[in-house]
Amino acid sequence: MTISWTSLRPVGLDFIETAEQVYRVEKTLRANRALVWRAFADPASWQHWFPGVQEASYGDSVEPFGVGTFRESLVAGERYHETMVCWEEEVRWGYCIDRATLPLAKAQLEINEFEDCDGGTRVRWILATDPLQGLGYMAEGTPFGTFLDELFGEAMQALDVFIAAGGPA
Repeated sequence: MTISWTSLRPVGLDFIETAEQVYRVEKTLRANRALVWRAFADPASWQHWFPGVQEASYGDSVEPFGVGTFRESLVAGERYHETMVCWEEEVRWGYCIDRATLPLAKAQLEINEFEDCDGGTRVRWILATDPLQGLGYMAEGTPFGTFLDELFGEAMQALDVFIAAGGPA
């Protein structure tokens, strides 16, 4: 079976300032920042806590992982190839999408920021995109920002449970 890919425009961190649409959501976890960081940086853990993630890896990339590392994922049946654009341990981690089997954007950048908060960790997800078709609303009429907030809330709740249960290894 041939996979049909759509290439996205490469972008850097400054894309947050120029993207057509930028979404920011944040949640606070009970887990400490080192453990939250470890879960984000370990792609194999994502299938245990982020909804829809079936698998993720750094492919053939070799350690130490960081800026420039290739990442691939399978999410809700769609494939994504990404390049890490920021990797500041326990502070910031993010990537731009290079290509995808689901064409949603001309360019997309996703950044996660981590900070201590009330004995736990505040995690901020920033999604910057130049969408192919407006991401203003989901098919059910839910505003996209509300959808992201709910998705991220579900993911962070599951991550807290995952970490409390002993993961990531």
